[in-house]
Amino acid sequence: MKKTYTRAITLFLLAGMCATLASCSAFRKGKRLYAEDIPPKAVVRDGVAVTLCDQKLTLFKEGKKVKDYSISSSKFGIGNTNGSCRTPLGIHAISQKNGAGQPTGMVFKGCKPTGEVVDVDAAGRDPVVTRVIQLAGLESNNRSTHHRRIYIHGTPEERYIGQPASYGCIRMKSDDIVDLFGRVHRGMPVAIESCTQATYMAAEKDFSKGSILVPKEAIAKLPVDGLKPTHRYRARKTGNWSRRNMASRFKKRTVRGKNSRRLALRKRTR
Repeated sequence: MKKTYTRAITLFLLAGMCATLASCSAFRKGKRLYAEDIPPKAVVRDGVAVTLCDQKLTLFKEGKKVKDYSISSSKFGIGNTNGSCRTPLGIHAISQKNGAGQPTGMVFKGCKPTGEVVDVDAAGRDPVVTRVIQLAGLESNNRSTHHRRIYIHGTPEERYIGQPASYGCIRMKSDDIVDLFGRVHRGMPVAIESCTQATYMAAEKDFSKGSILVPKEAIAKLPVDGLKPTHRYRARKTGNWSRRNMASRFKKRTVRGKNSRRLALRKRTR
């Protein structure tokens, strides 16, 4: 009995050590993904800045830091390609806010609450939870951000916050996303940069840097519907439907052809 108990404790400790080593290696790997501390060319004076090198999201007002939060960006690195699961760089704007009044841990699918509530660090679960802040890219290199469904959202996997672990989105703790949700609005600029918060703060103090503003005309054109499929999905869906339609049309044509022949034979016999 004692041997069994000792063996169980040993296995438990070994499992804990393996999990710790795996998380540490993932953290080091994530840090290498965003190793370039590149200063931004322009800064957000009133809005949000996401600095990927140290996994921080900072809220600014009149060039001063209001509050910052730890986040989790893509574990695949930086990129704007569809299907890459990477976090896009550049200037974005908040296009839509979803989930006001929903309880903490509410699961969202297609930016709509499902009614299911998930606990923090629930085993085997990694959905979008609590709040969803949709983003739209404003530059030529990140125009696909909205169609790729890149959000700022809550995650139940809060143990990974502070290191790259997402599939392109900016993840936050549920309490943090609720706090940020009430401080931001549609049309607010969101700059995602490959630098540290310290580098970005230094650029904020450098008045030679340009200030990022979203014009009213651009805000009016921001997408509202976050449920539109990506171009890749739309093309695939259209192809499937076209094949089905062609098959059904072919069947209708053959049936009509047979019926017309039968009618012609009946008329002849009469």
